[in-house]
Amino acid sequence: MLFSWETMGSTIDQTRGLLEPPPPPWAAPSSDGGDRPGGRALAALAGMPLASRFWSWTGLSGRRYVFSVYRASTCPAFCHAVLLAAVRDGPRRLRMVSVRDTGAFPEPVVARAQREFRGCGPGLEFHLHLLPSSAADRAATIADLAIAPT
Repeated sequence: MLFSWETMGSTIDQTRGLLEPPPPPWAAPSSDGGDRPGGRALAALAGMPLASRFWSWTGLSGRRYVFSVYRASTCPAFCHAVLLAAVRDGPRRLRMVSVRDTGAFPEPVVARAQREFRGCGPGLEFHLHLLPSSAADRAATIADLAIAPT
């Protein structure tokens, strides 16, 4: 009888050394182009109804940030969030056009972004990253994303 930890752990192959167990089927391979400019959809949600509601952006540091996706006209105004404006150039390609902190009064920030990027047309999306808990964390996220190649 084998215990679950015995079947899930690493094994030793005499010809190749230590082998890790294969990744679960829902994990995205690291070489799938996920670090390309424009980020990517979340592999864990592929084929699910919620897949279009989330997007992952990669900063210059290599860190990935998960954002909730909204049409520009219906984006909620969350306090102390990172607001990223993006234009959809194709079904799987987004171009970042702006990154900013919503601050304590997010309504004017969202409204100003809607006015500034109105000319981008129907492909304009607003992405919200809600995880940074301090102004310093939001500033670091914005700096990491703001200079990322687009």
